[in-house]
This record gives sequence, structure tokens and C-alpha cells, in this order.
Amino acid sequence: MSRITIFVDKLSPNGLGGQTSDKRKIEYILACNSLSFEKIFNQVKSDVDLPSGAFHAGRYVAFYWIDWDLKRTNLTLVDYAIDLDENFDDFADALSPQAVQGYHTLSEIIKQKNESELSEVILSDKDDDFEIAYRNYLNFKK
Repeated sequence: MSRITIFVDKLSPNGLGGQTSDKRKIEYILACNSLSFEKIFNQVKSDVDLPSGAFHAGRYVAFYWIDWDLKRTNLTLVDYAIDLDENFDDFADALSPQAVQGYHTLSEIIKQKNESELSEVILSDKDDDFEIAYRNYLNFKK
């Protein structure tokens, strides 16, 4: 089993998830999940002010919103097994009412995964490790 490390700016308390607004980290996270800014923008109507969405990565539900010009970006990861109501303050800035519904929908999908799939993704806030991983990603992309 191979593990993927997803890098964030801030880890949430008790391993509940993490958050980043770093464009390069979001680019890397998207690439680790077979996504890209371009793929997201191509799926969104041009009259949408702030493209946003969600996907699952290992045991985490990932929520993102991304300005068309990439000047403002955010990606938040929330462990699928937490009680969202009890931990809402940790994620309130990232979760709209639609995102809360998306969390519950994706959590149900993740519950069907086996334990090895759930532990494929780990979170880290180690910037030095991210710089190495990002350089490797850019070299691979060439």
C-alpha cells in the first residue's frame, strides 16, 4: 500500500483535518487526486463567481473554492468520521450549507471503503517536506 502525503498550512486539533490557502499546495493536492485547476474551471459555468466543490481523499472530505484568477484559494480537509456538529467551529469558515450536505454525502461514500483505502492519505504541515514533494511533482509533470 502506498501512502500519499497531503500538505496543509494548518492541521486541525485531534487529527480532524487541515486547511490551506496556498495555491501551490492546492495544486499539489488536486494533482494527487487526478484533478487540476484547469479541469475544475472547465467543469464550471463561466457565470459562477467562485468555483467550488468537494471530493474525497482517503478518509477526508476535501472542500475547495478557487477564484478564477487564482488570487484567492482555499482547500479544507475534514475527517469523514467526525461529528460535524460537535466540531463545526473548526471548519465553519470553509463550510457553506451546501458543503455540509456534501460532507454527509461524501462521508457515506467513504464509509464503504476498506481500511487500507482510508489510510492511503496522511496530512502534514511540514513546509520543508512540501517543497521537496512539490519540486518532484513539477519534475514529473515535465
